[in-house]
Amino acid sequence: MAGSRLLIEADTGRVLDHAEGQRVGVRCRNRRAAVCPSCAGLYRLDAFHLFAAGLRGGKNTPAEVAGHPRLFVTLTAPSCGPVHLGPGHGGALRRCHPRRGCGRWHPAGDPAVGAALDPAGYDYAGQVLFNAYAGQLWARFTIDVRRHLAATAGLTRTAAARQVRVVFAKVTEFQARGVVHTHAIVRLDGSAGPGTPAPNWASVRRLETAIRRAATTVQVTTPSTRRVSARTLRWGTQIDVRRIGAGGRLPDVAVAGYVAKYATKATEKAGIDIRPLHCRTCDGNGVISGLLCRACSGSGRRRGTAAALDRLSPHVRALVDTCWRLGGQPEYAGLRLRRWAHQLGFRGHFASKSLTYSTTFAALRAERRAWHRSGQATRLGLANTPLLAVGDWRYTGRDTDRRWPV
Repeated sequence: MAGSRLLIEADTGRVLDHAEGQRVGVRCRNRRAAVCPSCAGLYRLDAFHLFAAGLRGGKNTPAEVAGHPRLFVTLTAPSCGPVHLGPGHGGALRRCHPRRGCGRWHPAGDPAVGAALDPAGYDYAGQVLFNAYAGQLWARFTIDVRRHLAATAGLTRTAAARQVRVVFAKVTEFQARGVVHTHAIVRLDGSAGPGTPAPNWASVRRLETAIRRAATTVQVTTPSTRRVSARTLRWGTQIDVRRIGAGGRLPDVAVAGYVAKYATKATEKAGIDIRPLHCRTCDGNGVISGLLCRACSGSGRRRGTAAALDRLSPHVRALVDTCWRLGGQPEYAGLRLRRWAHQLGFRGHFASKSLTYSTTFAALRAERRAWHRSGQATRLGLANTPLLAVGDWRYTGRDTDRRWPV
């Protein structure tokens, strides 16, 4: 950006500093590490403080939350068919399905990792629909957790809600096979908010029981079409629930760092990093008021997408094509699968939280701006003077090589 900046005393309107002909860099504020490592790094730090505040207090969150029942939960996706296996959790190589005809040792980064062993028998439609309904499945899961927690104490859900609150913060991660799973921090607060403890009956053991019951029973049924049968979507069988705290449990700093790491990732782990495919003029439908869309010649796709699709692996390309095919079915119109084909059908937020879990990203950015302005006032010898910055900027271009200051 190029232009000028005025620093004005807010109470009197007196100009304290005037800079002309400046050229400054501004952040694109893209959270994805694959797009902008610099902005993603700042977003990851903000995410860490947001998640950590809900575990140990700070950032206008009471420190009492450190003593509340807290669990770290991982919910996976169901299997849609066998896929090629990469290294294990420790990074050690493992042999890939020797009885199913592969038997290779796939290293990290191998394009085959996550691809279907038998593409003809793989449930691509089921995987796309799981991605599309993942947000709804999570919403029903949180409702069932509250219901099961009340049932373990012999209370109605309304009576339990008057005594305890179930709050969470979560991130969604793409697996190599192109399906999402969820990492979440779940905490119990008193009815008055994070500053009050949960009642004695709302223990971490009862919370764990409620989470496991909800994860195994919650489901979403999809509509059937002429080409795709109805499916009942559930979480996968691999459910991991761990306690957070001292004494051999997961440290709160480690949990916050682990969750924040995935807040800057998206579909690149699945081998896809492309722009939206749909034509914005017709929203991917190919027609406007019964007439062919001139912008895309009736195809529904944005011009120039063919080259990007040709670079995808066959497995990922099959998922994108499935999104596009299902997006044309009237029964799935509400999912807007063609709009989200570049994300393999997933259309939710990668990071979300309960309102009372902790601070917000907006509050963290406002705190950073106030700190920056306070530094300016200190350099001018006006530490206790309220200042107002007025800028007159114009966009001059994008510089991807040079790292500009904040």
